[in-house]
Amino acid sequence: MTAVDDTRAAPTRSRREVILAFIRLARLKFLLESLITVALGMGLAALAGEGLRWREYLLAQVFISGTHLMTHFCNEYFDWDADTAHASPTAWTGGSRVLTQGLLTPMASLSAAFVALFAMIAVAALMPSVGSRLTAVLILALAWFYTAPPVRLNYRALGEVTTAAVLTLLTPGLVCYLQAGRIPVELPAVCVPLFLVMSARMMVMNLCDHEADLAVGKHTVPNRLGPRRAVGLIAALNVVAYLLLVVVTIAGALPPVVGVAVLLTAPLAYWLVRGLLDDPLSDPARSNAVALRATLHAASTGFAATLGVLIQAGGDPLVGALLVAYLLLFIVLIAGVRRRA
Repeated sequence: MTAVDDTRAAPTRSRREVILAFIRLARLKFLLESLITVALGMGLAALAGEGLRWREYLLAQVFISGTHLMTHFCNEYFDWDADTAHASPTAWTGGSRVLTQGLLTPMASLSAAFVALFAMIAVAALMPSVGSRLTAVLILALAWFYTAPPVRLNYRALGEVTTAAVLTLLTPGLVCYLQAGRIPVELPAVCVPLFLVMSARMMVMNLCDHEADLAVGKHTVPNRLGPRRAVGLIAALNVVAYLLLVVVTIAGALPPVVGVAVLLTAPLAYWLVRGLLDDPLSDPARSNAVALRATLHAASTGFAATLGVLIQAGGDPLVGALLVAYLLLFIVLIAGVRRRA
């Protein structure tokens, strides 16, 4: 990686401009992904017979959202070369453009990442058990080293599975452990298919950044496989995810209402793969559309799983209220992105 040139001072800006630049740098729309999987963990805990514990919920939500923010700040700094090389970024890929446009200095982003890291270490220390603390430390390590040296997981074709594992396995697992003190048997049955869907979604994001990443030696899965084979793997992951849902639902490992709810999102998977087969790399507008489809699909599977779990559990009204709030936020964010696209 070429060292980030932070000798260039950013132009003097008003406090309002700096705040707006930091909000844009934070890429808040992506926080919805971790909000969904925290809600899923709450639903799985309710399915295990546990009521909502506000202290544990707030602890988990602050930690997961704070870690997610840390990752954004960290990625903006360590992905500076790739973002600078990106000739046609989309609303979903290529970074926030705050650093590449000189609205903030790269060091501002790295400083924010370290502040968030130290804050989340403190929150992790408040976890009530050794198991929850170790899980929190693992999440922090994977999130930081997603792009940070010396590990740089997303530069070694490990970023896609790392993101998917943190969001769809470790996050609901941590929430369940905090709420119920154990991992419900339904968690792997519903979360492994979500893991496959999220892995495919992250491959789509990296596929849209294919040329810029290649230019700076960023070896994501699409760059290792090539675009055509990457599209084939994305399609295969989605097929396997839905087949696995059918199997675990028929076998009784997953309540039918949960399995059916997630299976209803299958048309979105078809919509996504159909868009990929139209060669999203040839046109920036098409890349943006495909990235949006992948994000909608992954978010919809998470919402469907959470809704199904809440229905099966009898519906904790407080957890249900959280899910409705997240859904409304998702609709507002997607509408805003579509207006800017």
